[in-house]
Amino acid sequence: MTTELRTVVVTGAGSGIGRAIARALHGAGQGVVLVDLDPAATLAELTDDGAAVRAVTGDIADPATHLQARDAAAAIGRLDGWVSCAGVDRPCPLPDLTATEAARTVDTNLYGTLWGTQTAVRTWLDAGRPGALVAISSVHGRRAYPDHGVYEMTKAAIEALTRNVAVSYAALGIRANAVAPGGVVTAALEASLASAADPQAARDELTAFVPAGRLAQDTEIAAVVQFLLSDAASYVNGQTIVVDGAMTSHIGFAADPSTARPA
Repeated sequence: MTTELRTVVVTGAGSGIGRAIARALHGAGQGVVLVDLDPAATLAELTDDGAAVRAVTGDIADPATHLQARDAAAAIGRLDGWVSCAGVDRPCPLPDLTATEAARTVDTNLYGTLWGTQTAVRTWLDAGRPGALVAISSVHGRRAYPDHGVYEMTKAAIEALTRNVAVSYAALGIRANAVAPGGVVTAALEASLASAADPQAARDELTAFVPAGRLAQDTEIAAVVQFLLSDAASYVNGQTIVVDGAMTSHIGFAADPSTARPA
């Protein structure tokens, strides 16, 4: 195994979008470090052919977890990319919010991304080489939905961090971009829809709000991340790429065809 194998750390790789990203990178022949509270299923899937994959089990709110991921990448090859995907969404009305409840979201989404970003940037600066960061934000980073205030705060902050890293280190060859998905078919979304009194109505309502007329597949988000990590995106820096089927581009639909205004 060459020590020059391009390697990417992916947090939240145990499920959902993170798992799809790890699959895509693995399929392209890159080394992958899977970071998650439970990366076992993804690890088993990607190492059945002896691929260059390592797993780090840990809480991304702890800076030490990211240092372990950095070291795992070094054992595979050359750290070229870092994807901060791990995140949680815990809706809560603002008047009911407690410090403990807020910390669960802030520690994972915001600090988890911050410490990973710091680790990657420091590694590349120390080595004098370039690298690419991708953080997973959300349409919630720029649009609001009731009772999601803390989640939306963290996603907006992630985009701000992305811009800052790009401006601070672009001249040294470090790129930082974010991807903001809309509704994506994942186990987490399925569980959220199932919590509604009428799950099918909840699904229909969410889908109806998307001009594309469907929810995204996790592979579609992974493809954008893979592009941003690649040399083909060498001049893309400090951007948030929205992948939402035009969800955040429209101001509404005519619920009843008879109310449409052709003139």
